[in-house]
Amino acid sequence: MKSSPLVSVAIITYNQKDFLKECIESILAQSYSNVQIVVADDCSSDGTQEMLREYDEQYPGKFTLCLSEKNRGITANSNAANDACIGQYIAWTGGDDLMLPNKLSRQVDYMEKHPEVAICYHDLDVFESDTNKTIRKFSEGATPRRGGIEKLMRYGCFLGAASAMVRNSDKLPSYDNRMPIASDWMYWIRCLEDGGTIEYIPEVLGRYRRHSNNVTSASKKVHGSALQDHFITCAILKSEFPKYISSILKRESDLLNQCANYDVDEKKSYQVSALKNNFRLKVLYRLLFK
Repeated sequence: MKSSPLVSVAIITYNQKDFLKECIESILAQSYSNVQIVVADDCSSDGTQEMLREYDEQYPGKFTLCLSEKNRGITANSNAANDACIGQYIAWTGGDDLMLPNKLSRQVDYMEKHPEVAICYHDLDVFESDTNKTIRKFSEGATPRRGGIEKLMRYGCFLGAASAMVRNSDKLPSYDNRMPIASDWMYWIRCLEDGGTIEYIPEVLGRYRRHSNNVTSASKKVHGSALQDHFITCAILKSEFPKYISSILKRESDLLNQCANYDVDEKKSYQVSALKNNFRLKVLYRLLFK
């Protein structure tokens, strides 16, 4: 690379002290060194903030700490990090995830060579925290996709947040407080609102940790709340982007089918609603025969 633009690494964390230390060490070990490490902690009670102050003393000028004095939730905590990022690029990660050594170098190189790209992301090694064993690649559970804003509207969050690098700009969006848990989908969409594409690097450049406290491993209630946030996102998208209504309705249909997996009593009602949004033979088959 001819230049080394500043990269803001935005870490979102809450009560993840031991995991967070591993996350930070993986960032400090990057082959790319021009990094601002932004850590937004949502009032952890496990000693996280004390540990972060020690890191800040050990590495003067490297860290920007956003230490909340009260628990505000995922979206508000994400905005605290988002507002503190000053780099040309922002690399997002959870406090329990890990970066492989060449992740930032590889993504910055890609973004510098492709100025039309607003977001680039890569594959992840999904691993079991207790054993450190690989479960699967992220791409095996979510088909990688490329394209413009309509692609994100149609297929939702097909990228792992820990893999995303965003091009910073004067119009960098905020996370929408109307979605208190699952606001990242709308954030990615807003990043493409003024043009640009989302592109995929088919390499494993990070590790996504699975453990009992993951939001994605959490209770049915949390899953329901996240799905509600996605339905709210669909409602907003339909009102703001009517020209993409077909893609939005197809995504909404997918979400209704997901609801059928979590609510056995209302399974058929969700499937019928999904068919009304977007008729597909495989959904009709499941409704009639499963």
